[in-house]
Amino acid sequence: MAGLSARVAPARGRAAETVLLRDRTRIAVAVAGANFVLYALMTVAGWAGWGGLQTAITHERSALGVTLDGVVVLVVNLAFGAVVIAGTLAFRPLSRRWPARLAVVTGVSAVASVPRMLALTAISSTPTGGAYVAAVGTLGLAAGVVGMSAGLLSASLVDQARTEQQRREEEALRAARAVEELQDEEIRVRRLVFDQLHGTLQFHLVTVTAGLDRVAEQLASAGDDDRAAEVRHWAETIEEIREEDVRSLSHSVFPSGADLGPQEAIELLLRRLPPQVDASIELGDRYRDLVARDGLRMPMAERLVVIYTVEEAVTNALRHGRARTVTVRADAEPTADADRWVFVTVVDDDGTGPTDPAPELHGLRRHLERIEYRGGTLALGAGPDGGGRLAFRLPFTADPAAGDGAS
Repeated sequence: MAGLSARVAPARGRAAETVLLRDRTRIAVAVAGANFVLYALMTVAGWAGWGGLQTAITHERSALGVTLDGVVVLVVNLAFGAVVIAGTLAFRPLSRRWPARLAVVTGVSAVASVPRMLALTAISSTPTGGAYVAAVGTLGLAAGVVGMSAGLLSASLVDQARTEQQRREEEALRAARAVEELQDEEIRVRRLVFDQLHGTLQFHLVTVTAGLDRVAEQLASAGDDDRAAEVRHWAETIEEIREEDVRSLSHSVFPSGADLGPQEAIELLLRRLPPQVDASIELGDRYRDLVARDGLRMPMAERLVVIYTVEEAVTNALRHGRARTVTVRADAEPTADADRWVFVTVVDDDGTGPTDPAPELHGLRRHLERIEYRGGTLALGAGPDGGGRLAFRLPFTADPAAGDGAS
């Protein structure tokens, strides 16, 4: 298999080079052909202005004969252009450097200009003066060099533009892959720290608290109530640290319920709010169907963006808007790509709301940057309940949900 892959890779590379060479050749032929058509028309005009038209009228004595002389001049110059194009391409100039290209074009144009001049002088209406022959011959050579060189130059410029575009696309793809790898590593580290905080550290704190409780009981049994009270105080302090600080820190590192899905994580977030705040989440049928019927769900990276953005919106509604009711509505919208969806989220509250039509985002700024990086949008404004409304749209590619929760 390794040998086969080694043989296939160069074959694919040669096939790609063949396609690129064919495209560059087509561009060169198209541009050079257009130049030679224009030059042929100009040659007919020069033939007429130099006296060929008047000579044809005098000799031919018929409109058909005059027209045929003009057509022959046109055909001779078109044939000259075709010979220059074909002769130049026969030497594969696109695979050579520019000095060699110019040498090939000049040589082919010089050779092709000889039969061109012989054909033109054979036409009875063509002027036969030395000045005309020298001028037309020189212009023919120059036209061959300029016309074909313009075609080769155009092909090279287009090829350079395509190469640059391909390079930029490859760089963008590498950057996107690097970001994805960093996101995956960030999520892995977050999970690890969350497990350590939520599991190992809390276990140790619970163990220490239990040990202090036993020491307090022993001191109380020995009649040393003051020291027993002091030990219980420190045991309670450690328990408060475990319940408040460690849990809060573990949630900041990795939200509780994130493994289950955005709905479960947001529900757990809202449950931690004070009881006087009426908070709820409404998940639309499209996202439910996406998970339940199709077995697909939002990737973890986008899931964390949704959870943290909703958390920031709820925090702002309570802290700055003094809201008493918070409603989170979310659903998924399909796109033209069957695997690509847009998660639409709206957070409404009944607080004071923003007073500025275009309010500063402050803490939401970093969430806006993350959402916009993924091709989404975020807007903060007044809500229908008189409070604030935060709405954001986050595109995501649905992933299989097997073995990863229900929503």
